[in-house]
Amino acid sequence: MTNKQQDMINLLNEMYWNEKYSSPIDYFSQFINELKKYEIAEILAYQAKFPFQYVLSFLLSTPLLWMNKSVMDWVVIMSALNPRPKPFKVDIEDAGYVDIHFLCKYMRVNAIELFLKQEKFSNQDKENLLYYCKKIAVDLFIDELEIEFLDGEDFVHLDQIKVARLNLIYSGRINQLKYTEDELREYIQKELKAFSIVEE
Repeated sequence: MTNKQQDMINLLNEMYWNEKYSSPIDYFSQFINELKKYEIAEILAYQAKFPFQYVLSFLLSTPLLWMNKSVMDWVVIMSALNPRPKPFKVDIEDAGYVDIHFLCKYMRVNAIELFLKQEKFSNQDKENLLYYCKKIAVDLFIDELEIEFLDGEDFVHLDQIKVARLNLIYSGRINQLKYTEDELREYIQKELKAFSIVEE
């Protein structure tokens, strides 16, 4: 392990264990200059051991780390988080799929399709992802209360998310996630069948 990697780990541990704030964006913003020294893929790979809600709050509070990321940058992040936990063992606190969750729910882009297109990921990786998304499909849709917190004071402003989404979609390498919950479940089931997976 390099000194830089150890410094990152020390920083991320400090952030997690000293977490006390009234506003997530205020708390995480005080670390942003230090965080910018490291790759977000490495940051999230390490943070995957922390609770899901904490890591999601971190993402929603640090737009400077991901606002200008390209689709291929997100593929690098996906790679850093592989291999992922078995979907049937995942509970609500598991952050192993936080990148997919964030891209689908908040950025409203089809991270599932992007993941499945990557030859570098094994069929087992892809099956795990599909089963996970099927399991938590209802949580991949944002509700009105969650939108209210995207105000630039609690979390990143919704307008910033829209800009980042359009930048990704205009690249032509990822599609908008247009499904309803039922349509998303149908899409996932169709992809599972493509892997010839027999459901228990």
